[in-house]
Amino acid sequence: MELAAKPDYEECMDRVEAWWDCGIIDRPPVTIHVRPERPAHQIPAAHESLRDRWLDAERAVARAEADAEAGVFLAETFPRYMPNLGPEICATCYGAELEFSENTSWSVPCAGRIRDVLDMHPDLDTPYWNVIRRMTELSAQRGAGRWITGVTDLHTNGDLLAALRDPQALALDYADDFAGVQAACRHVTPHAKLFFDDLYGRIAAARPGESPAATGRPCCTWGLAVSRKTMYYVSCDFICMISPAMFADTILPAIEWEIAQLDRSIFHLDGPGTLQHLDALLAIPRLNAVQWVYGAGAGRAADWINVYRRVQAAGKGIEVIAADMDDARAVMENVRPEGAWLSVGGSYSRDQAAAVLHEVRRWAEGKR
Repeated sequence: MELAAKPDYEECMDRVEAWWDCGIIDRPPVTIHVRPERPAHQIPAAHESLRDRWLDAERAVARAEADAEAGVFLAETFPRYMPNLGPEICATCYGAELEFSENTSWSVPCAGRIRDVLDMHPDLDTPYWNVIRRMTELSAQRGAGRWITGVTDLHTNGDLLAALRDPQALALDYADDFAGVQAACRHVTPHAKLFFDDLYGRIAAARPGESPAATGRPCCTWGLAVSRKTMYYVSCDFICMISPAMFADTILPAIEWEIAQLDRSIFHLDGPGTLQHLDALLAIPRLNAVQWVYGAGAGRAADWINVYRRVQAAGKGIEVIAADMDDARAVMENVRPEGAWLSVGGSYSRDQAAAVLHEVRRWAEGKR
């Protein structure tokens, strides 16, 4: 595997694969934005509606191409593109419609009762999913040797139920028909693999009977992490609304099943309301890492050292989303470099970014 814009691709991937095992080669992986040395080519948008612009697969991939050509990809920052129609795309395979805003989309709930989900089965030959397929195939073809194509943002398990029912309605279902929620969770759990395999198979362009991972095409999605093996950011934002006991009896088994289907997994833990479930997640043997997203108004990464330490104490990797280098530095003083991935916020020149990497390497050498 080679990328024209990233001649050190294999070296960086070796560093990433060590991170997945909570190991280290010379330093932890670092994601950092280096200011482009020339502006990206602008792709005009001449669409009659916002919806038409979202569904224009050719324009979306052309923008990815322009970004890859103009970008500077230092350290474990890779040229990449993730096809995207919003986080509730899976719900459209059960009959839900999407409504679009400038920056995201949301589903129109289509299940009148939680038990209606039991009669729903995913149809991947639908207009929205076929746009995602088209974006994925175009990107994989045009990006070969230039950028990495990711699997779209799949919100499955409890988030899928919330998209089909509406989050508030699903919360009430937990009080009104808990057994129905359990049954619905069990029903949709295996569908997650259908969604993932359909897209990653197109990215990897595997021959019949061949493992997609054997083709050498890396696997990634919307987050920072990437792998030579199958990987995904398993998640459920809805869990902030339910108790640990409810979580254990409904959504946790689905998360465990999804993780078991992957070679590598990282859990996207979103917001302080989800921390009540951290111990249950850390007890999953095959979970490799946790991405802690503390969210707007909840401080900086350095305010959550206790969370990073809990994750590392459980033998899992951490993805640290630091506001800037000062924030990253404060975290570095309090966690181990083994199994830490640093995302350093801000925008840097090449020389500034190189200085950051030098400091991270010295931290790793001093802490090991």
